[in-house]
Amino acid sequence: MHKTPDSLRKVFLAITFVLLAVPSIPVSAEAFYEQSEEPPQRELLSPIERAERDGTALRISLKEITKLALQNNLDIAISDTNEVFYQQKLIQAFGPYDPALSIGLGVGSSKSPNTNIATASSVSTFSQFDRAYWNVQFQQNIPTGGGFSYSYNTGRSDTNQAFALFTPQYSVSQTLQFLQPLRRNFRTDQIRSSITLANLDLKINDSQFRKNVTDTIARIQAQHWDLVAAIRDYEIQRESVKLAQTQLENNKMKVKVGTLATIGITEARAEVSAREVELIQAEERINTVENNLRSLISSDRNADIWRQTIVPTDSVDFKEVQISLDEAINAALGNRPELEQVRTRVEQTDVNYRLGQNLKKWQVDFVASIGTVGVAGPQTFDPDGQPRVAPDFVGGVGNAYRTLFSQGLTNWFVGFNVQIPLRNRTQESQLAQLKVQKQQQLMSLKQIEQQIIVDVRNAVQSLETNKKRVETARIARELAEQQLDGETKRFQAGLSENFRVLDRQRQLSQQQGVELQTLIDYKKSAIDLQRAMYTLLEANDFEIAKSSSQVTAAMPKPMGTKNP
Repeated sequence: MHKTPDSLRKVFLAITFVLLAVPSIPVSAEAFYEQSEEPPQRELLSPIERAERDGTALRISLKEITKLALQNNLDIAISDTNEVFYQQKLIQAFGPYDPALSIGLGVGSSKSPNTNIATASSVSTFSQFDRAYWNVQFQQNIPTGGGFSYSYNTGRSDTNQAFALFTPQYSVSQTLQFLQPLRRNFRTDQIRSSITLANLDLKINDSQFRKNVTDTIARIQAQHWDLVAAIRDYEIQRESVKLAQTQLENNKMKVKVGTLATIGITEARAEVSAREVELIQAEERINTVENNLRSLISSDRNADIWRQTIVPTDSVDFKEVQISLDEAINAALGNRPELEQVRTRVEQTDVNYRLGQNLKKWQVDFVASIGTVGVAGPQTFDPDGQPRVAPDFVGGVGNAYRTLFSQGLTNWFVGFNVQIPLRNRTQESQLAQLKVQKQQQLMSLKQIEQQIIVDVRNAVQSLETNKKRVETARIARELAEQQLDGETKRFQAGLSENFRVLDRQRQLSQQQGVELQTLIDYKKSAIDLQRAMYTLLEANDFEIAKSSSQVTAAMPKPMGTKNP
């Protein structure tokens, strides 16, 4: 029997092993991945791209969104109504200067017993009946602390008095009175102090309104950049998902040709799923920030902005802000509304103090009055038949009016009224309290100045720090790009492993996110510095905000909307 040499037997066994064992690797791998279900790929469209496709995208710049918010923000609208309130209080303070006109009309009758020879009559009772009067009086306070009044009185009366010359008798009189303080209430009084205080209240309210508008603008712009950051972060996460998907496809090809173990596909699939989760979270951040921004723009749930997708048109590119610390501090101390409000309250305290000092003075008033009278009635005769009334006074009411101006029946008075307070502990105590109050306000003013300086210093330092962070983050991102590029080339050459490439991709995504956040932080720190300096509010912004309680802004139409 012919025996196969040992060498041939060994070759045969080796060929058999190769034929049986080697083909099993690719076959089992292909069978494994053919049987395993490929997870469905998500549509990698951002909310912005979907809105542009649906025609609901609202492209808007930072300046436009600020204007829109100022016109529709509810907090600003509420603050705007305060001005109307304080304007009405100012009008009320002028009320005491309003002239007063009073008119009196009446008739009456009276009867009393004869108890005085001067009023005796031919009967047992003294009667004065069918009395009638019509009077007019005008009063007016004047800004010098005094005032004047004018009265015009007309009357008619019948009487049975024995010594009466007229029955009926028509009487007319007019009187002009004037009063002017010469010491107390001369330079200031309660009315003028109230007007000054009302003006200062209006000034404080205006300052508070400006601060409210400035704070609202800062919040709007911060939310705007948060939305820009959220949208850009979504793009970073989407790019990361695409890189992981590309790596998965490359790993599949390498497994098919036998240059990569099957675990490489599993690793790539796991990384794709993890990054898709991060992409979903990034989309949720866009929705959250967008809702916060919408709430600042409009509180009306039926407004178009709640059905539109806000698409900021401003880029997140780095733009350096250059300002010295001394310039920033000087601007803040000259512009900050807190200082203006405290200074205005000091002025109010001074007004009240001057009024209190005025009330301690002697009261010396100059008083003057002048008037004329007229009278008329029918002629009467004495028992001898002689007329008892001069012809000039005989007649009706018309003659009474004539005698008012023609007979020289003038009455006048000029004098002084003096009131000397011997002691006024109430006013002395109030003045002492006002002194303490002013001292407290001045100390508060210094405290606020120190706090403003600290705020500005912190804002400037934060701006400089974030500038350094931007530069460092940019370098880190560039290095991460270089590392990913190098690791990818090493992997393609078979000199690296799959997980290292995936790790470099994740590091790049993280560095891109860090760079984005530093850019946003730099822009926010610039906003904080402008708010600390009180230079964020422009003149047109203030005018827009002033009309927020009356005007509802028309929202810009979304893309794809046709005019009716």
